[in-house]
Amino acid sequence: MTSSERARAIPGHGWVLAGCLLLLLGLFVALVASTQLRPGERRAVEILAPASDAAPGVEARLRFTLPSGDAAGARWALWFPREMVEGLQLRAADGWQSEPRGFFRVGDDEGMLPTGYGFVLPEWQGPVELTLHADRPLPATMRPVLARAVDVRRIERSGVALAGAVYGGLLALAAMALALAHASRDRLFVGFFGYVVVLVLLLQARNGHLYGLPGASLLGAWREQGVSALALLYAAVWLSLVRAYAMPERRDRLVAIVRVLGGVLTALAAVCALRLPALDGVMERVTAYGWLLAGIAGLAMLVDGARRGVSLAGWLLVTALVPVVAGAWAALVRHGLAADVPLVHLGYQGGAVAFVLVLGLALVQRIGDYRDQRDRDRIARLETERRMRREAARANLSAALQAQLDGLDAGDLPACGFRLLVEHLMPLVPAESCAVMLRGYLGVDRVFVEPAGVAARVERSLASREQALRRLAVAGVATQQPAPEEGRGPAIEAWVPLQMRTPVWGVLVMRRAGDAGFLPEDMALIAELLRLVQQHVDQAAAALKLRRSAEMDALTGTMNRRMLDQWVARIFADAERDERPVSVLFVDLDHFKSVNDRYGHACGDDCLRRVAAALQGALSDGAVFGRYGGEEFMVVLPGLEGARARVIGERMRMAVEEVDVRHEGTRVGLSVSIGIATRRRGERTAAETLSRADKALYAAKHEGRNRVRMAPAVFA
Repeated sequence: MTSSERARAIPGHGWVLAGCLLLLLGLFVALVASTQLRPGERRAVEILAPASDAAPGVEARLRFTLPSGDAAGARWALWFPREMVEGLQLRAADGWQSEPRGFFRVGDDEGMLPTGYGFVLPEWQGPVELTLHADRPLPATMRPVLARAVDVRRIERSGVALAGAVYGGLLALAAMALALAHASRDRLFVGFFGYVVVLVLLLQARNGHLYGLPGASLLGAWREQGVSALALLYAAVWLSLVRAYAMPERRDRLVAIVRVLGGVLTALAAVCALRLPALDGVMERVTAYGWLLAGIAGLAMLVDGARRGVSLAGWLLVTALVPVVAGAWAALVRHGLAADVPLVHLGYQGGAVAFVLVLGLALVQRIGDYRDQRDRDRIARLETERRMRREAARANLSAALQAQLDGLDAGDLPACGFRLLVEHLMPLVPAESCAVMLRGYLGVDRVFVEPAGVAARVERSLASREQALRRLAVAGVATQQPAPEEGRGPAIEAWVPLQMRTPVWGVLVMRRAGDAGFLPEDMALIAELLRLVQQHVDQAAAALKLRRSAEMDALTGTMNRRMLDQWVARIFADAERDERPVSVLFVDLDHFKSVNDRYGHACGDDCLRRVAAALQGALSDGAVFGRYGGEEFMVVLPGLEGARARVIGERMRMAVEEVDVRHEGTRVGLSVSIGIATRRRGERTAAETLSRADKALYAAKHEGRNRVRMAPAVFA
């Protein structure tokens, strides 16, 4: 859950949900209570034994007393709860009889949602005895109520309001289920829609409201078997929905039993729909047993779901207990096997509505779970993509470092490496600027800044805080803190030190405008890329040092014999191709053995170093110079002929004469002999030129040393 989602979350979500459900339950109970007469509004009615068992239908005698002296128009009425009874009619001994009422046909004066059978009585006074005619014995729950007509009409209106609220709420939930099914593509919402529709039809049929709807009066022809068919179908759908919600992935014995039971209930519902007269009275008991089995199986699945932590399974279990227990109790009362409890005939209906409401909330929460899972998948996908981009950036940076650091001098390695770092880091960690300050690293004191347009300002800012940056680098701990305002608004800076040994140190500084700091993964990425660049630069410097140690003479720091041979071969090949001159000079230190013998090898080594430095200082760019062996040096001058080579040779000879080497206060006199040879036309290899230069050097030695000799002059 993101920070914004946590800010919008409801504190104590479970308790808030429980409170809302209790509030809705209280409103429902209050609405149901409004459909009941208060004790002071009703009068007692005595039900006598049946008048005649042999008469067609069933008759019972009702005896009550109407008070005298009532105001005009305050008529009395008998009201019976609406149960599945046909041919209900009141008759008096004086010939008065009421309009016949029936459960499966709704009279025009009863409205669309009648809650009972109401009979307005004539203006009688005193003791009254009436005969009640019906097609079957009255259920125990169908107790007559004697009250004033206005009070009966009030409870009828309250019943209409209650039924309308229940049906409207259920249909609203059905519409919501369709919308959620379209939005989520989840078949469970389609099942929830079907479940709610079947429940609405069952409630309307069980309350006798279905047969008063326009076009639905023909459904009354199925009578009790039609109600049983809807009840069995509802039980099957309920089982299927509970199984899909509480045990979606289970394939155990309980699920198999539930599947079989659902199939049996559906088959029984189809049998009821056939309206076979032989099944009249039988299917009512079958329906009761089917409801009982379905209730037990459904409760078992909800218990298992609650145990496994299925969302809201515990609440569903509590709300499912109410209709199961209330429905069983109502069936017992209807058959005279249990005492009638007030509101029990509405208990199972209210419990079913409560179950639908909680299940709707659970399914809506399922949408939330889908969204959370989608968000988690999206975050995981973004994290994977970000990780892949960063891996690619690391690979690209590593490849760029390997390609561009190769062949650079040691002083150029930090500049190249850390500029590549800044260029690759900025797209991954967006920032206003990125700078790397180095002090003493590979002999470099530099600041590298990106973008270049802010380099001067960033360098001044870092220079003013150099001591603080140095302390951070020595501590070796990355941090971030508010940046100096500098008149551009608030900003955050990330300081990440390089891992170096003092007195060498370095720090990377990234500046981001605003109050949003750098994430931990950003800091980790900066440190990782910084280590990567430092590792490559160190490796390149080490490789350069190793390569130079193989190419250079350890004593004088000039090229060794191996590198000289390679350069000579390359230069002579180019000279032959381009037909350009090449001159070679052999330089030998005069009387060097006597220097070693007189002053020692340490002084001799110092003389070699000083002579090498003097000779190299006398050369121009493009010359190749190195120690050929012992006290002998070689110079290769591409593009120069003999005359110009002789001038350089004389300059080198005089530079050596000026070398001031002292040993214990005594000046060591030094001089060199130089032999020069220039490549002749037709010489394809350097061997002949080198041989002539060597002979010229021998001639210079033979003539007295400290002089320059040209090969053509000696070997005409």
